Amino acid sequence: MKHIVLCGGAGTRLWPLSNAKEPKQLLKLFQGKSLMQTCLERNASLTKEVLIIANQSLQIPTQTQVEELKFENRVSYLWEPQARNTAAAIAMSALLSQPDEILLVTPADHLISEDNKYQDTIIEAQKLATEGFLVTIGLKPAYPETGFGYIEHHGNEVIRFTEKPEKELAEQFIASGNYLWNSGIFCFSAQAIIQELKQHAPAILAEAEQTVKEYNQTGTISLEAMLNIPSHSIDYAIMEKTNKIKVVPSSMSWQDVGSYEALIAHLEPKAFSNKTIQINCLTDTNFVFPSHKPIALVGIENLIVVDSPQGLLILNKGLGQNIKEVHQEIKKHYPEFS
Repeated sequence: MKHIVLCGGAGTRLWPLSNAKEPKQLLKLFQGKSLMQTCLERNASLTKEVLIIANQSLQIPTQTQVEELKFENRVSYLWEPQARNTAAAIAMSALLSQPDEILLVTPADHLISEDNKYQDTIIEAQKLATEGFLVTIGLKPAYPETGFGYIEHHGNEVIRFTEKPEKELAEQFIASGNYLWNSGIFCFSAQAIIQELKQHAPAILAEAEQTVKEYNQTGTISLEAMLNIPSHSIDYAIMEKTNKIKVVPSSMSWQDVGSYEALIAHLEPKAFSNKTIQINCLTDTNFVFPSHKPIALVGIENLIVVDSPQGLLILNKGLGQNIKEVHQEIKKHYPEFS
């Protein structure tokens, strides 16, 4: 089985900690390792080869982190000049693989514990993939999250997908017991996903074929070729349309760490300590991500304060999902800090 690692996430809801120069998956916040590094370690015993797909601007830090794990001999790279969503990345990875090769596609920026449950889940997905199915991993929801996609299912059968429901609908999903969170982890053979792309997203496949042809000839991907590939998620392009879909339900501990509230819940109190920090303020109501200068809070509650070279963020807890809109304004008016 071949591990396809998607490193295209920008982590905009964790701005300014996560930014274009150092996105979420490369931040070393988890016992001195990044999410990408823990992703590689978690799948090392399950897969033989690794293909990392990332933006070409992140080539040096990505390769450095791979070398820190001493994984460089098993990892190859596909550097994108411009991200074109998951369908494009997966199409290219399938075209660069042997037809009968089983591909395990994972985002680089998820936090997963309970390794035994994870491995059991992937082994079950691999078995279904060898039978010709496109397999997605579904997670038993812990609460009515409105920022995730949901999968209605019966056993391994997928009934329908619902993207980011309103809270009331999410609560109904949880109460029914028939819905799973969509993890964004997939397993299928290269030839199976190519066949479904040919049927449901021929334009993506055709342009990806031209891009891979150029890559095989030159060793690089031009911006023009990349921009010619339609930008769609693999869920929208294939998974919501195919009749070959299966889901593997899992109860493993999983977080996409998509907000400061989620990040804080999984950090050790000293996750940001270093020799230059004079004040590390961690209380029951406020959380401060310290910078190279003292930060003091007096008489205020329920704040998250993030000070970095890219900007200063002061946030009321519970509003973490709104940072995506803030980042859009930063990118528009101050692109050098995005």
